[in-house]
Amino acid sequence: MSPETGAPAAAQAESGGRFGAKDGAAPASGTSDLQSSAARPARVRVLVVDDEPLVRETLRDLLLARDFEVIDVESGEAAYEHAGKVDVVLLDAMLPGEDGWTVCRRIKREIDPLLPIIMVTARTAPEDVVRTFEAGADDYVAKPFSVAELMARIASRLEVHRTEVALTEANRRLTELAEQNYLLYEQARRDVQERAHLLRELDHRVRNNLSVMLGLVSMERSRRPQRDTTEALETLESRMRSFLLVHEALRRENYRGVPVRDFVGRLTQRLRNAHALEDSIRINIDTPDVAVGERDGFALALILNELLTNTFRHAFPDGMSGRVDVRMTIDSGEAVLEVQDDGVGERPPDAARSEHGSGRSIVNALARSELNGTVEYPPVESGTIVRVRFPFEPA
Repeated sequence: MSPETGAPAAAQAESGGRFGAKDGAAPASGTSDLQSSAARPARVRVLVVDDEPLVRETLRDLLLARDFEVIDVESGEAAYEHAGKVDVVLLDAMLPGEDGWTVCRRIKREIDPLLPIIMVTARTAPEDVVRTFEAGADDYVAKPFSVAELMARIASRLEVHRTEVALTEANRRLTELAEQNYLLYEQARRDVQERAHLLRELDHRVRNNLSVMLGLVSMERSRRPQRDTTEALETLESRMRSFLLVHEALRRENYRGVPVRDFVGRLTQRLRNAHALEDSIRINIDTPDVAVGERDGFALALILNELLTNTFRHAFPDGMSGRVDVRMTIDSGEAVLEVQDDGVGERPPDAARSEHGSGRSIVNALARSELNGTVEYPPVESGTIVRVRFPFEPA
């Protein structure tokens, strides 16, 4: 018999019943209240450690009746084998061999510091309670115990444990993120020239990109005549996605430049998918394998977005078949970007009467302010051609 149990204790008439080291079966009263108040995940695993067979049997019956899985052992040494596989431990203080306080310390130190351990003990003197918490126990229940109290404390410790596990996982992820950021920082530090360039350009990049995006939003807001909200938002979304394509291309190239052939192909395919073009519309892309600077890349992406969107919307009405060519040539320090279709064509634009905020006005503004270039609309026998000329400097 455990030294702490003494003579068998009779059941006491409290709510939910009370059971000591020698109590019999659990009473039925209070069960529904416990089941509704102690919310638990299904099949929580409980390890019962007590040298008294009757106590183990009583706790097993109580816990099984509430849909717990139960493992019971009679010594601390046997508990170590199972401690890493359970969700909560009910631990007697007075055990043969290693006492419960020693077992608690070892489990917390060597197996799982977050595993909830509830001491179920008749040792309730102030010095014993202090010793219990100094050993690392999360809670304790005095023998003879109330069933309702025991179940409530188990539920409480499981809830705290779930929160601790979630916080630990969040801290782990934050640590991983910090380590990744540190590795990135170290990589940048080792490459002194690249880091210096990035630091010099960071403020300029952010301000310039935000300025362009705000300008696009402002032009769309002040467009005359105004479009309906859905169409305006779809147009802005398409422009922002074009921006994102350039960011992705820059990241893949470690910010050394924007590969023209890559982002033109990706942008064209994205717009083709967005407009659900039939196979009757053939798209041909002929661009050199060169890279342009970040600013030129963003401007070219937005210009292509406007020109191709306009072509896909208006050049081939009523399922008309046709062809779209996207070409870029470089000669003597000058780049020429052309978008040509053989669709229905349109009247050459009058710059003085160009709609404010329209795709054409955006193309003209980007070519002039971002590329230091010009836009031409040369006449063709059928369809439309738009030509953008700008000084070319390789990235």
